Amino acid sequence: MKPLASCIVLLLVTGCPGPASSGDDQHTPDAAVDGAAHLDAPVAGCPLAMTMTDAGMIAAFKAQRCNVPGSGGTQKWYRLSAQLTTTGDYVQLELWPNLGAFTGAVTTGTFTIGGNDAAYTTCGVCGRALGDKGQAAQKEYFATSGTVNVTAVGAAGQPIAATLTNIGFVEVNGTTHDPIASGCAAALAGIQISGTVVDVGGGGGGGGSCPTTVGD
Repeated sequence: MKPLASCIVLLLVTGCPGPASSGDDQHTPDAAVDGAAHLDAPVAGCPLAMTMTDAGMIAAFKAQRCNVPGSGGTQKWYRLSAQLTTTGDYVQLELWPNLGAFTGAVTTGTFTIGGNDAAYTTCGVCGRALGDKGQAAQKEYFATSGTVNVTAVGAAGQPIAATLTNIGFVEVNGTTHDPIASGCAAALAGIQISGTVVDVGGGGGGGGSCPTTVGD
């Protein structure tokens, strides 16, 4: 996820090793989609609508606890995603220790996206989205504003839940994750995502790792 920042903060974020997927990441939802965002018509060339009303409560597409590369499994980051529509639109929350709002391990709490959390390489509370996954019109987005309330987070088998409110997204380059000048923009009024934590890569530093993409 963050190739340069991981090397600066004791390799506590992803990007140094290449991304790899485990058996848990084969496009199989942890739970069925309970609902979908109410979407306005997208602007031409932009897969996500500029404004999306509250999506309500949606069961997690993925709810994963991942080993932070270079930590030997002693540091964990979380990946919580939801499918907004059946046509390949996703919103994803990533929570990284020792970055952005977190001065240590990931915890529950209410966090305002801004400052370091509004930049891909430095965020601890990271909002991401993807429109038209797998299609020619696919575009990646990153959250630069809004509020995230993490109400549950824990070990494998425990619940994880978060509410995202008034999230503002900007289009980013799918490879560098840098904002695209005059690119697409989207705003999501709200969404509640909940699931049960699944460990990826085991309790140690070996095994597979969580993907660094959105909606996988």
